[in-house]
Amino acid sequence: MKNIILATILLLSSNLVMKAQDACESNYLAFRQGVSFELTNYDKKGKVSSIQRQKINTVEATDDGFKANTSMVLSNEKGKTLSEGNYNLECRNGVVYLDMSSMLDQRMMAGFKDMEMEISGNALEFPNNLKPGQTLSDGDVNVKAMTGGLTLMNITMSITNRKVESTEIVTTPAGTFECVKISQDSELKSIINKKFKTVSWYAIGVGMVKSENMDDRGNVESSTILTKFEK
Repeated sequence: MKNIILATILLLSSNLVMKAQDACESNYLAFRQGVSFELTNYDKKGKVSSIQRQKINTVEATDDGFKANTSMVLSNEKGKTLSEGNYNLECRNGVVYLDMSSMLDQRMMAGFKDMEMEISGNALEFPNNLKPGQTLSDGDVNVKAMTGGLTLMNITMSITNRKVESTEIVTTPAGTFECVKISQDSELKSIINKKFKTVSWYAIGVGMVKSENMDDRGNVESSTILTKFEK
């Protein structure tokens, strides 16, 4: 009898874990071990400025969900590696939280690799079942680069006014995807302060398919396109 009860508990626990993992994988960010993708960045003239190659290396259970570790390699248009790094994704109750340090200029971050680093802030949330008209939570990140306790650089990035605008079909070299379109206001504070509006398209189980950064006149200053996706 005890063996039957134990087997039942294990089965129920296993089913709950599988359902929780399914909820993570049906999010608007890729959340499955082994997934790899390539994002190509373009300048305002449509010329390739850099290429990001990312891969989800591990997905591990935590006390309240799952954590995924993603490696990222940034290269120039000729394929020369500019920087390498890792960032985390967390999933809790079907909501995926993106470490916003992954959104900072990785070439800049690579310049701080030999310094002491303090990173704080609030992750960017991506709930399941996004619908037009929905308002999403803000996110922010602060990075301090220090030597001997002395702060040499202080960088803050904040994302506000996030709204789900619509659902659209987007075609890129990686395929055709059914996406939600999300707009947001971004502000980067460092040596030079910069504000811009970003519009991005996300597909379930894939992540960002397309993104455009615009100035206050609505002109596209830079863009990013999903050029490869493998799972």
